[in-house]
Amino acid sequence: LVNAIFGFCDIRNFTDCTEVLRADIVKLVNDVARIVHTATKENFGAPNKNIGDAFLLVWKPKGQVAVHDVADSALKSYVRIILELQCSKQLRRWSRKSLIQLRLPGFTVRMGFGLHFGWAIEGAIGSSEKIDASYLSPHVNTAAR
Repeated sequence: LVNAIFGFCDIRNFTDCTEVLRADIVKLVNDVARIVHTATKENFGAPNKNIGDAFLLVWKPKGQVAVHDVADSALKSYVRIILELQCSKQLRRWSRKSLIQLRLPGFTVRMGFGLHFGWAIEGAIGSSEKIDASYLSPHVNTAAR
């Protein structure tokens, strides 16, 4: 059992982007993932899962670190992600693609964000075929909403 701040963020208008970009959507998601993962790790968090267009992120208080300090780190991660999405030349190139602009006039790569603090069961979920580290809790689900 761990107490942590759980974060979810997802790429907005992802279905439309996927239909337009087809196989290139993987490149766009990886460009976003680099920003999300780096901002999270540099602010004392851990990327836990990539789920298509969404990312599960975790910030766990360690030692004598207060929960409000961990919450500040989570918020700093999100602010940095937002700023880097806006400044990324590569994401601007994706946004300017004519087929995306035709389908979604004025489109820019944007994300939605959720954070929630609470307990979770931390463990390995899966089978001998595939296993993932995961967090199970209603608090994780709340962050995703």
